[in-house]
Amino acid sequence: MPADAAALTGLRAHMLTAMGADAGAPDWAGPCEADLTRRLGEPDRFAAYVVEVGGVAVSGGVGWLEEHLPAPGRPDGRRGHIASMSTDPEHRCAGHARAVFGALMGWFGELGVPRVNLRATEQGLGLYTSFGFRVLGGATMALDRRRTGPRPRVQSAVTSRVPLASRTCRSAPGGTASASRTTTPSSSCTTA
Repeated sequence: MPADAAALTGLRAHMLTAMGADAGAPDWAGPCEADLTRRLGEPDRFAAYVVEVGGVAVSGGVGWLEEHLPAPGRPDGRRGHIASMSTDPEHRCAGHARAVFGALMGWFGELGVPRVNLRATEQGLGLYTSFGFRVLGGATMALDRRRTGPRPRVQSAVTSRVPLASRTCRSAPGGTASASRTTTPSSSCTTA
């Protein structure tokens, strides 16, 4: 498996370069290889596929299972995520990415995963839309703690945390609603 992780890391470098990252930076390849080695040992939650030409991996991709909470119309909260789809530039346009992507989609199909997500580069859009993927609307947001400056301090009125079992919050006159696991006591809440 370490050899597979090394090959996948090398292919991931092509994808990172295509996305504008410095794949030659020394801080990511070792941790990526270690993470892939660990994840390859979780075959019920993680899969990786490669296409080899002459015994060398020239195209690959990975997928993993995520668990989200169910929602109306989506009682199964499982989702698949596909990442690191990459083909060595000398072997592009030969159907290798389609083979890898098809294998990943087949794996998610065997698991019965109802939804699969991915982030696409411009080069991958045609492949993904040919499998039925579409660009979603809405706002994807993220916080990268390595790149954010000092955040403003928020004044907090928290004096103690009360376990959920001993807390009730009024949602409307005469009604009650459950609070989150631990919350901040406020004047609209009573504790038992």
